[in-house]
Amino acid sequence: MPLLLLSAMMVRAEKGVTILPLAGSEQQYAISLIGQISFNNKIMYLYDKSGNELGHTPTSEINMIVFQEVTNPVTALDNTPQVGVHVFPNPTQDQLIIRGLQGNQTIRVYDLNGRLVSAMSTDGDNTVVTVSDLQRGTYLLQIGAEVVKFIKE
Repeated sequence: MPLLLLSAMMVRAEKGVTILPLAGSEQQYAISLIGQISFNNKIMYLYDKSGNELGHTPTSEINMIVFQEVTNPVTALDNTPQVGVHVFPNPTQDQLIIRGLQGNQTIRVYDLNGRLVSAMSTDGDNTVVTVSDLQRGTYLLQIGAEVVKFIKE
């Protein structure tokens, strides 16, 4: 029994970057997958070694950036970059374009109170989500296990 407990407590950890926001959930990225971190127009961008965007966060929403051991990174732990989902433009007024979807997935839009605002299914790798009917503000877009924050202007 003690061996079972010990193996259950073991968690694979690696060096990573943790972005602690002023509000909301932290984001963790495996450092082995990050090729570049850049700041442009008050937004922090993280790119993999091939130049694909791993994620981005407005600097006004960042409380702290910590380089530490991470156990739950947004990206893969096995040194193989995930294709990843790209959502743009952000902020937006009318539409969000989502690229990198794989197969049939459900896209859900939540407000910051956790209320489901809309949901739709996809069947291709590119999808357009119309957000023109949403009020101005910040929303969360859930695609499978990924959650992307976007701003409706």
